[in-house]
Amino acid sequence: MSEYAEPWLKRYEEETRELYYQRVLAILMIGIVLIPLFSVLDYMVVRQYAREFLVYRLGCAAVLSVFLAVYFSRWGKAWARIVSVIASIVSALTITLMCVRMGGYDSFYYVGVVMVLVAVLAILPLEALQATVLGVVLYAVYAVPVIVFSDATPQRLMIFFSNSFFFAFFIVISVLKCYEDTRVRKRETQLKVEMDGLMERLSYYAHNLEAEVDKRMKQLEESELRYRELYENIIDIVLLVGKNAKVLMANPKFYEVTGHRGGDAGARSVYDYIHPKDVSVVERMIIRLPVEQAVKDLQFRLRGATGKIVDVECNAKCITKNSQVVGFQLVLRDITVRKKLEHDLLESYKKVQSARNATILGLAKLAEYRDSDTGAHLERIREYCKVLAEELATKPAYEGYITPEYIEDIYNSSILHDIGKVGIPDSILLKPGKLTPEEFEVVKRHSALGGEALKEVEAKIEGQSFLTLGKEIAYYHHEKWDGSGYPKGLKGEQIPLSARIVALADVYDALTSRRVYKEAYSHEEAKRIIVEGRGTHFAPDVVDAFLANEHLFRKIREEMFADRPGRDKVNTAA
Repeated sequence: MSEYAEPWLKRYEEETRELYYQRVLAILMIGIVLIPLFSVLDYMVVRQYAREFLVYRLGCAAVLSVFLAVYFSRWGKAWARIVSVIASIVSALTITLMCVRMGGYDSFYYVGVVMVLVAVLAILPLEALQATVLGVVLYAVYAVPVIVFSDATPQRLMIFFSNSFFFAFFIVISVLKCYEDTRVRKRETQLKVEMDGLMERLSYYAHNLEAEVDKRMKQLEESELRYRELYENIIDIVLLVGKNAKVLMANPKFYEVTGHRGGDAGARSVYDYIHPKDVSVVERMIIRLPVEQAVKDLQFRLRGATGKIVDVECNAKCITKNSQVVGFQLVLRDITVRKKLEHDLLESYKKVQSARNATILGLAKLAEYRDSDTGAHLERIREYCKVLAEELATKPAYEGYITPEYIEDIYNSSILHDIGKVGIPDSILLKPGKLTPEEFEVVKRHSALGGEALKEVEAKIEGQSFLTLGKEIAYYHHEKWDGSGYPKGLKGEQIPLSARIVALADVYDALTSRRVYKEAYSHEEAKRIIVEGRGTHFAPDVVDAFLANEHLFRKIREEMFADRPGRDKVNTAA
């Protein structure tokens, strides 16, 4: 942590100064508004002092208004701490003067000083020592004038002691809050600095992936442009067909494209020129033409004289005479080139998808390349998750939620569950023995590191992507059904479904794999442990999905360990 100490500490101090400056304004505005407003209380409960106390309150508000002017001046940030301390002392002293005027020791107006104390320590971002000193100063502002200027009796001293006891209690509570707030803000700053470093590394890989996708898309755009130029200059085929499906006339382009001899068309049915598998398609078109009058963009294949196959797109309409249908006009556009380009486009898209998935797997492997015992852990994890998701998709509770796209996304994103481990030191991650509590706390940070990293990458992608699930999985795959997991201690259905699925798959693979600190468990032993964790560690329905498909888990495990003899021994009889 020493290598990060100076950057995060400097950032923490800058953020604290800015936060302090912002909250001083709240302190001043509260004092200026509320202190005079409490004159209503004076009028109701101590009417004999109402006018005198109004003078005190307006005087205090006037002083705070001067401090407000200083706050908005060019010296505002530099004098923010001094302004806040003096403003709180002035406010407390104003209330103390009222206490003294009402008898001092037994005045119930001491509550106003406590309110000043709590407001200042709760709003300002003070450290524990600063809060303690300011609390003691405000108590002194109250206690000293009361002791000096008030008459003491045993009864009054008892009340004063009681008031002081409660005053001390509020100081302690406020100091503890300041201590916890400071600790949380420091931790958040450290995590931000570490995340910035991790994001620089991930951005490099993300940039390479984006560059590859841009390159592919440019190639596809160029192909589409070439296709459009060809498409717009092709002369269409025109056929006139009678009600009996006989070809009455065909233009020269028909003979050029199909290779049939001119003059043959009039003696043959249009179906003789259609690919056998597409004849039924054309028959249905001709049957419904008299009803619909026109058909657009129907695709089928022509069969040429030499066996050549031509893809065409047909627009057809009825030919009428005296309101009677006498035939049909078919305008056929040769789309063979277009179909080939569509096929090439699909193949290119598949290659881009394959490259993306390979890159994702490569990024996920960053978290595991240092540990030679993990083997095909990522590949097994995604297969296990796919099995569980497909089983859960058959349940009514997940109808419409677990879609084929969801299954594909969890298959791709589940391998990113431990991406945050790239931020864990080797000395801890690869330690062969048992981790100390402090080391385990460091390891636990990998879930937050991974989740935040994927969140940043996801923010740069328009719309929802597989990284949405990847972020959930990285954050929460160590949460437990009973709420005893980390990092948030989520419970039950508070845990995203994707994380619940990966939690079981990850534990099963960890149990059945050899590690430096243990041998591989058998399938049956891993099954027993998972069943014991049903309703505590694991979601009940996910465990049920595992039990329904344990034969597939066994098969995946055996197949993916088959090429690693001597590394992880699989008990095939288990």
